[in-house]
Amino acid sequence: MEPSWDGVQHDEERRVWETVLRPAAAELAERAKEIAAVANVHTSARLPELLASAEALEVNRSSTEASIRDFAAVLMDGADPAGTADLPAATLAYARDGAQHGVELTTLMRSYRLAHAATARCFSEILDAHASNADDRKLAAELGSAWMFAYVDAALCQAEQVYTAERDRWSRSAAASQVETITTILAGQPIDTDVATRRLRHEVRRWHVAAIAWLDTHEEGKNTQSILEAAIRDIASAVGNQNPLLYPLGILSVAAWVSSHSEIPSKVLDELRIRTTAAPGVRVAIGEPGRGLAGLRSSYVEAHEAQRIARLAQRPVGTVTRYQAIALRAIATVDTEQSRTFVRRELGRLGETDETTRRVAETLRVFLDENCSRGRTAKRLHIHENTVAYRIRQAEELLGRPVDKRTLELRAALALADLVVDRTESTPSAVPGLGEHTTRLGSTLPTY
Repeated sequence: MEPSWDGVQHDEERRVWETVLRPAAAELAERAKEIAAVANVHTSARLPELLASAEALEVNRSSTEASIRDFAAVLMDGADPAGTADLPAATLAYARDGAQHGVELTTLMRSYRLAHAATARCFSEILDAHASNADDRKLAAELGSAWMFAYVDAALCQAEQVYTAERDRWSRSAAASQVETITTILAGQPIDTDVATRRLRHEVRRWHVAAIAWLDTHEEGKNTQSILEAAIRDIASAVGNQNPLLYPLGILSVAAWVSSHSEIPSKVLDELRIRTTAAPGVRVAIGEPGRGLAGLRSSYVEAHEAQRIARLAQRPVGTVTRYQAIALRAIATVDTEQSRTFVRRELGRLGETDETTRRVAETLRVFLDENCSRGRTAKRLHIHENTVAYRIRQAEELLGRPVDKRTLELRAALALADLVVDRTESTPSAVPGLGEHTTRLGSTLPTY
C-alpha cells in the first residue's frame, strides 16, 4: 500500500510511514479515549470558564476522542489530510452548539489548539516507542507533525465555516428569540407577560413544572437530543400536556416546562416515571409547580437543584428526582465543604464508609424516621427487632452519646452523609442555566 499524500514523496519517507507511522496511528486510535482524557485535563486547566460543568467536560472529551480517531484513520490510510471527507458529525454538531450558545469563536479556536497540543505530545511519545533508531524517530516526528498540522489546518477551516454559518442562521431564527426570552425570564429581568407568551408561543400564565433531562456520557452516532426529548415527552404525557416548552441546554441536556391550566396534583409528580425505551441512560429532575413568569423561573431553579442532588447521590439511570423530596439536602449542601464538616462532626465514627458501619447508620436513620419504634423499623428493613436494638446500641457507641440527643442534627447528618462523604467536586452556582451556555462546547479536534 502506498500513501497518497504528496507530503510523502521519497522511498525513505514511505518506508518510515509503513514501519513507524502506520503502527503508531493504530495505537493512537486504540488509545484515543485515554488521550482525549489527557487533553481534557490540559484544556480545562487553561480554559476553566469554558469547561465549568460536568457536561462541558464530557462533550469536550468525547468530541476530542472522535477527532483523534478520525486523524488516526487518515494517517493509517496515508491520505491527504487536506482532502479528506468532512469531520465527524458529532464534532461539527458541537461547533453549531457553540454558535447557538454564544461561545466566542476565538475561545473555540483556542480550545482546539490546546487539545492539539496535548494530543501532539502523546502522539510524539507513541512515535518514539515505534521507531527503532534515532534517524527513523526524527523522520517520523517530522512527517507526523506535518501530517497533523495539515489535518488540523483543514479541520479548523471547516469548523470555522460551520460555526459562522450556524451563528448567522441562528441569529435570524425563531428559536434564538425563544432562547433569549427564556434567558430573560430566568434572569429575573422584567418582561411583559403577553410579549413572553407571543415570543415563546406558549401561554406563560399557566401552572408550570420544569424538568431537566440529561445524559452523563456522549456516544458518537447517537442523537442525544432525540433521546432527551423522548424522556421529556414521557414526563409531559404523564402530566397531561403533549406540548412542553423545550429549552436545549447543550449536547447532553435539555430543560422543558410542562404547563397546565390548573394546578398539577402532587401525587402525579410523585409517580412520574421515564417509561419509554427510547431514552436509555437518561435521568430527569423536576421542580415544584409554579404559576406565571415567576413560577416558570422558580420551578426551573428547583429542577436544577434536584439535578445537582441526583448527581451527588448518583441516582440510577431512568429515575426522576423531585425537588420536594430533596429540598432539605439541596439547601444543606449549597456549601459542600461546610456540609461535609458538619457530617463528620455529628457522626464521628458512625460516618465511616465500611459496609458494617453504613448498615448501622442506615438502621439508625430509619429508626429515627419511624419515631424510634423498633417494631416499625424492623418491619421496614425486614430484620428482627433484636437486630434493630443491637444496631442502635452500636450506633450509640460509635456516636459516643445516646441517639435521643441532638436528634435534629443527627437526622440531618444521616440524610447528608451519602451526598458529601468522600466527595470533593464543587457544586453549581445559583440561578443556573444562564452562564452555562458559554461552557457547553469544549475542544472538538486536536489543533495547533
